[in-house]
Amino acid sequence: MKNKILELNHITKYIFNVSTGKPIRGTEIKILDDVHFDLYEGEVHALLGENGAGKSTLMKIIGGIIPYDEGSMTLNGKEVQFHNSREARARGIAFVHQELNLCTNIDVAHNFYLANEPTGKLGLMKEKEMYRKSAEAIRALGFELDTHTKLGKLSTAQQQIVEISKALSFDSKIIIMDEPTASLTRKEIDMLFSLIHDLKNRGISIIYISHRLDEIQQIGDRMTVMRDGCYIGTMERVNYSDEQAVNMMAGRITKNIFEKEHVPGEETVLEAKGLKIGEATEPLDFTVKRGEVVGLCGLVGAGRTELARTIYGERPDAGGEVWYEEALYQKRSPGLSIKKGIIYLSEDRKIDGLITAADVSENLVLSALHKLFPKGIIDRKRQKQEVQRLIEEFNIKCMDGGQIVSTLSGGNQQKVSLGKCFAVEPKVLILDEPTRGIDVNTKFEIYHLIDQAAKNGLSVLVISSEMAELIGMSDRIYIMRGGTITGMVSEKEEMTQENLVAKIIGV
Repeated sequence: MKNKILELNHITKYIFNVSTGKPIRGTEIKILDDVHFDLYEGEVHALLGENGAGKSTLMKIIGGIIPYDEGSMTLNGKEVQFHNSREARARGIAFVHQELNLCTNIDVAHNFYLANEPTGKLGLMKEKEMYRKSAEAIRALGFELDTHTKLGKLSTAQQQIVEISKALSFDSKIIIMDEPTASLTRKEIDMLFSLIHDLKNRGISIIYISHRLDEIQQIGDRMTVMRDGCYIGTMERVNYSDEQAVNMMAGRITKNIFEKEHVPGEETVLEAKGLKIGEATEPLDFTVKRGEVVGLCGLVGAGRTELARTIYGERPDAGGEVWYEEALYQKRSPGLSIKKGIIYLSEDRKIDGLITAADVSENLVLSALHKLFPKGIIDRKRQKQEVQRLIEEFNIKCMDGGQIVSTLSGGNQQKVSLGKCFAVEPKVLILDEPTRGIDVNTKFEIYHLIDQAAKNGLSVLVISSEMAELIGMSDRIYIMRGGTITGMVSEKEEMTQENLVAKIIGV
């Protein structure tokens, strides 16, 4: 029988009042309410739940980032409450965040020892020691990396290896992994899973947060579900099923997630003719009709995002034409595209999609200021009405429009990004990985929003790395490889994962 090394009982966390410096106590404003969680030595315990379910808050408590208000946390048989992440790290708990806490402009060794650099008598860094020991730590995981390489030149998977080896250098016994595969290719995911199995065999415990249910079943020993800040239940792997997990997360029996109501029209709204997204790429052609959802699939590096940004006017083309509403669209730019009704949702909401330090209201109307206030004078009453409409329409879980976006869950941040797009009243939606890093039920909501947008006559171009998602949503799917379109699938019987994968890799 393995040892239980971590146990949390009756954990409760209230919303924090910034002005008084104290938690706001009241049943209706609990972030976590009587939550239970435990962890055994050498296991992978997966944590499931919709965005806003309280997963991140619970992990921040375990990682020492925030304290709990009620309940108890026991580590190796002793009750603890951490006041900061350094205390948690000193007790063997490491946190590998979804957005890696690394600096891409410095090399691997300096990232490895960031804020913990070994120094000599004169206070100078022992750089030779840093390069040698960081390389040894990475090698101990079975990987070889040149620790003189700038981090920005490494793949996301290699950056995660640096983060994990850094965590283990503190003699960590518990590693929290938050959406570790969100930006990885299939090959990199296999590499990460192999590493996780090695860590398990060394007696290291993993708390694994993911919205990808296929991963959960593949990697998890036990699965705990949270909903609305509460503990719902824990399943052993042998008793796990996707259907049960989804129903526990949603609190209801879910319907067919890809029910379609839209019917594509015949009018072509957006068209590319001989478009080249780079000097060395072949020209491509595609069309999107009114009320149609068109999918775009391909491997990482196939040119999907580059194509989207070229159409939107964020990057120049290398030849060819873009036609919009039967007129040649020249001198494209993001500002002009927005005014014309073409809107692009970036794959990285925190870098390109949102101003996370601003509030929900400011983000929602940011792209639509020219439409809402054509005279350049902001009408606060109208802004408040529009923001409230979007919050309700997109089911954004927030206290009000004044809540800072960075305090929202990932799924609700994505809904704000989508709401910002719809505030413009677009005619064409270009959505780049619209469901990346969000939970299953929020995905259902976004699928429905896309379907309703097409039903209302919007033309939608969707980029996604999830085959089932593209197949379920799309009326047609274009295949990209090497910066150009190499094929198209329109018949439902041809829209299978096997067929798409074969076309993607050129079989």
